Amino acid sequence: MGVAIMDIKPPMTKDQIVKASVISKKLGLYKTKAKVKPIYISDNGSIDTVLLSYDYYESMYKRIMELEAKEEEKILSQRIERLNINPSDAVSWKDIRRTGK
Repeated sequence: MGVAIMDIKPPMTKDQIVKASVISKKLGLYKTKAKVKPIYISDNGSIDTVLLSYDYYESMYKRIMELEAKEEEKILSQRIERLNINPSDAVSWKDIRRTGK
């Protein structure tokens, strides 16, 4: 059994969770701390914002784009394989454009 992606939460320690009111008074301090590990900003008892270093954000973004490209490639390969097996399932581009499906 696989783990549902949405069930996975990032590991965090108590010192990484900071109230929004504290952040507003000591932003410089927490910007510096966020360069080492993410800071989770809570508002009304719930985490609603994460403060990250730009380098970490950029690496996460790059990885997400790579994974999305791989997923698209996988989906397209599966579709091509299905059409090679059963060409009668093919739909013309004209029909797709017309219906939007």
